[in-house]
Amino acid sequence: MRFCIILLSLTISIASPAQKFLKKLKEAVNEQLDDSKASGLLDGTSLVDKGRAQQLEKDTSNYNFIFSQGNRASFFANRDSKENLLLTGAKNYEDDEGRKVDLETYERVFDANRAGENTMYIDARLANLNFAQAVGLMTGDGAIARAIMDTVFNISNLVRMDTLSLPEKYALGKTFANYAILIHAQGRYNLAYESLLSTASYFENEIGKGSVALGSIYANLGVVSQSKGSFTEAEDHFDKSLAILRAKGKGNSLSYAIALNNKALLYNEIGQSNEAKQTVQQAISIASGELRSKGRDNTSFKINRGLIHYSSGDYGIAEQIFREVIELKKKRMAENQTDMANVKNYLAATLMATGNTGEVLGLLSDALGIFKKKYSATHPAYLKTKHNLGKYYIASSNFGEANRILSELNTSYKNLFGENHPDYLGSLEDLAVVAWKQGDLSTAKYRFKRVLDANLELVEKYFGAMSEYEKGQYWAKVRPSILKFYSYAVENAGSDPELLTRMFDLHLKTKGILLSASSKVREEILNSNDEQLKKTYTEWVETKENLLLYYSYSRAQLEEQKIDLAGTEGKANQLEKQLNRMSADFAASNKLPTTSITDIKTKLGANDAAVEIIGYPAFDRSFTENKNYAFLIASPGKLHPEVVVIQDGQNLDTKYAKAYLNMVKLKAADRITYNKFWQPVDEKLSGKENVHLSLDGIYFQVNVAALSRPDGSFVSDAFNLHLYASTRELMETNAANSTVKKAEFFGNPDFGSQGILEDLPGTKAEIDAVSAITKARGYRTSIYTQTSATEANFKQINSPSLLHVATHGFFLPESQASGEKVFGVDVTEAKDNPLLRSGLMLTNAESTMVKETQGAEVNTTNNGILTAYEVMTLNLKDTDLVVLSACETGLGEIKSGEGVYGLQRAFQVAGAEAVVMSLWKVSDDATQKLMTSFYKNWMGGKPKEEAFFAAQKSLRDTYPEPYYWGAFVMLN
Repeated sequence: MRFCIILLSLTISIASPAQKFLKKLKEAVNEQLDDSKASGLLDGTSLVDKGRAQQLEKDTSNYNFIFSQGNRASFFANRDSKENLLLTGAKNYEDDEGRKVDLETYERVFDANRAGENTMYIDARLANLNFAQAVGLMTGDGAIARAIMDTVFNISNLVRMDTLSLPEKYALGKTFANYAILIHAQGRYNLAYESLLSTASYFENEIGKGSVALGSIYANLGVVSQSKGSFTEAEDHFDKSLAILRAKGKGNSLSYAIALNNKALLYNEIGQSNEAKQTVQQAISIASGELRSKGRDNTSFKINRGLIHYSSGDYGIAEQIFREVIELKKKRMAENQTDMANVKNYLAATLMATGNTGEVLGLLSDALGIFKKKYSATHPAYLKTKHNLGKYYIASSNFGEANRILSELNTSYKNLFGENHPDYLGSLEDLAVVAWKQGDLSTAKYRFKRVLDANLELVEKYFGAMSEYEKGQYWAKVRPSILKFYSYAVENAGSDPELLTRMFDLHLKTKGILLSASSKVREEILNSNDEQLKKTYTEWVETKENLLLYYSYSRAQLEEQKIDLAGTEGKANQLEKQLNRMSADFAASNKLPTTSITDIKTKLGANDAAVEIIGYPAFDRSFTENKNYAFLIASPGKLHPEVVVIQDGQNLDTKYAKAYLNMVKLKAADRITYNKFWQPVDEKLSGKENVHLSLDGIYFQVNVAALSRPDGSFVSDAFNLHLYASTRELMETNAANSTVKKAEFFGNPDFGSQGILEDLPGTKAEIDAVSAITKARGYRTSIYTQTSATEANFKQINSPSLLHVATHGFFLPESQASGEKVFGVDVTEAKDNPLLRSGLMLTNAESTMVKETQGAEVNTTNNGILTAYEVMTLNLKDTDLVVLSACETGLGEIKSGEGVYGLQRAFQVAGAEAVVMSLWKVSDDATQKLMTSFYKNWMGGKPKEEAFFAAQKSLRDTYPEPYYWGAFVMLN
């Protein structure tokens, strides 16, 4: 989708006789237009030119207010007011009392001009001529004006700056800025960007770095950067613009609102829908005081709000907004305006997303007709609409027509933007789908590869300047292309098995990409000798902790204490991005993994296999509600992986996952879940000794090793099942050779005397037993139990080689987050962030729980409830193993392709290499025995994973049901 972007236009006025210039202007444009066209535009006989000739006496650049579409000119209603002296054509730029007009007056005039509402429409060529006229007046040479029409200009070479007064310099700079806007509206993004950079440099040197107009130029640079697909640059430009406008006291001005609006559209394009909604609403609130409720500018804000709701899946709201705008424009007899074409295009896209395609073809045809008449068949707005028409024919299974339209479109995008622009890649991806559905598999394969390679290059380019949250939002925009390819590869693997190798390699490159990026950034910072970097990191940690505290406050408390929650969230994001940028070697650490299936197979024995589980939505002409789980099986002796597909993924995630957990807890004979979750995979793995299994989706919460086969044996009896977040972990050097053997133990906390949480006396015995084993093996141990097992002590942990935690864990599903607070955190924040709904219970946890039920204020810092959100800030960069000997520590919010957003993820982000966690509430006695056996095996010399397997098998002799011995799993 394309956005309806409001560009800040800059208006100039030059007190000079107009008629004197007409002849010179006509000569200047004769080489661009034939004589008849030039005469028709300039002879003053047409209705348009009669108005133009009259207005030229007052304002020689009355067409110089060019809107984003490139054909809008404004006649300001307040043109003759004393405040708008710049627009009255006063001689020598003096006011009525002979005083020189200072720069501040021009700044005020510029800001006031933006509220102009009386508009007319002119041909784009006439707009070009107007710019030539304005430049010609300033330079005295129409030939120069003509020459700059199609080149990047150096302003300082056009005229001697020392001969111009400050107002003249100001007017000249604004003319060039306006011309760059026109270039952008014509789709020439690179030229517009270079022109605006030159103009920004001019304003800094000739006017000053704090000019309001400079703030507007930076806003326009942001828009053009976004059009080019340079999102990081765009955000930087918007931030500079907003900072300048605030510094000039323009925080409540229309200029500021427009810059906010455009930043909202950037947020929308990179997937940050919540930020987009909040920002556009803020822009609308600021602008409402200066715009008529039904004026065109206000309508543009409404359209943008509709686009943002469309992008975030709020189709009902988006459709309502678009239909309201269409009705308004019909009443105003504006059915042939480009805004009407835009909103019809957007409404068509919204209806396609909901499957209501009856009106779509008519809406798109209307929009294309308007755009072609007003612009051309190569204008970006026309092409965007044409793209939606191609999507319509895909949805209608008319692949021949879709191929014709999208092929033309793809060529146009290539010529206009190049081959790495998001619009080009989007059309190429649609063409890949068309080739797939037409049976041209080699073409589809090539196109998918081209799109995926380019998208991953963009990920590497942008991730370095993004916070973790922003990475998540951006990745959500990129990932559908990958999921689409998975459907294509699995469906066509029979005729082209090489597709499965590509699929395996792609999953190795992208699985857990957000966790990987977070861990690398953290490790880089903690290993740095840069004191400023560490200082910024400390500030970030403190800001995150402050956020957690603020999340516990009511809105009234936030207002009373004058706490800017949104500002603090923004500060945390900004600090995180600064950390990314300050790290000297970050560019290298942000590269995507290069591990391939060939590398993985070098780590496998003759009877071993590596299995990647991949959950993905099924794709037909669009994504469906059906979900598949593909198991890609790599073996040393086979060129390409084999595949097993379980197509009942929706039921696995819901009905069968619930049945599995119920039967485990009831200790009942399970005759169902093995067949549903594993049986077809088991057959493919027959004869294997070690299976290295990368989990995804619901398989993070099902212990495959403990599934019961029909003959009464378990999957773990057939082979050793090694669990990973990604099989690329096989290639990483084992960090278990820590030079410092340090172990930290937390257990048996004093929860309180209210009896809300069950005491865990068995955890004291467990801690005593395992700590004695580690101490005997040379570990320096620290033990925290009862009153010392506090959150404050936990946060003092500093990279132990072993961390063992024996207490209650929790995960609260979003559906159960109710009331005003969740463990002291505002329920709205908790619903949005699963890391605030997952954690560990420590000393005095009951006091916090009681206060919350009584409605008393709860401090979220060191309150006895350690959330996963807080765990992420711990320093565990040299920690070999974290043992979470607590209930349900493996639970969390599952995100396919990433893992589980809960405690396990938080400890991995903090730096832990491997994590032992539980999938359900565990038996105190059985857990104690399992842990004691595991530590004896491990400290006795066995590798930790082998020691863990042995402990589970030993526990089965006493407790044969999976409920006891299958509750814990070791990841990585």
